[in-house]
Amino acid sequence: LTVGVELELQLLNLSDFDLAAASGDLLELLSRKTFPGTVTHEITQGMIDVATGIHSRYGELQAELRSISGALVKAADRLNIGVCGGGTHPFQIWPEQRITETPRYRQVSALYGYLAKQFTIFGQHVHIGCRNGDEVLFLLHALNRFVPQFIALSASSPFSHGHDTLFDSSRLNSVS
Repeated sequence: LTVGVELELQLLNLSDFDLAAASGDLLELLSRKTFPGTVTHEITQGMIDVATGIHSRYGELQAELRSISGALVKAADRLNIGVCGGGTHPFQIWPEQRITETPRYRQVSALYGYLAKQFTIFGQHVHIGCRNGDEVLFLLHALNRFVPQFIALSASSPFSHGHDTLFDSSRLNSVS
């Protein structure tokens, strides 16, 4: 099996901890450094997408994530912003977010209008690669007993617009 990680991360203003529209500046600083993986724009300017390569060993994946993290922290420090994960930002107002100026995100914005900004939500994905359907079924059955833990780990976004939504994960409702 192979494994890769994708992180959609928040960029925070360190004065008030609201989202900071700093992805362009951060990516500009990161383009001057060499590190494994990729860091790219996300739909709004207060977020970025980090992706590792494909790995067959956990230690290699962990080392890559540490290297990316180190580069991110150094660049963020220069811009006086914070970087963090999470399902949703607890008090950001999504209509106030700015769409990232790329052809893809302009198209998404044109298609969905103001709702495109509602996708200012943050996921943490672990992608598992299998060679065939038998491996997929084996993995599904082997991981089945951990479903309660996976559900608990996804309970990372109870707040939206500064209010307790009474959901453990309001992220899914945002996407819906």
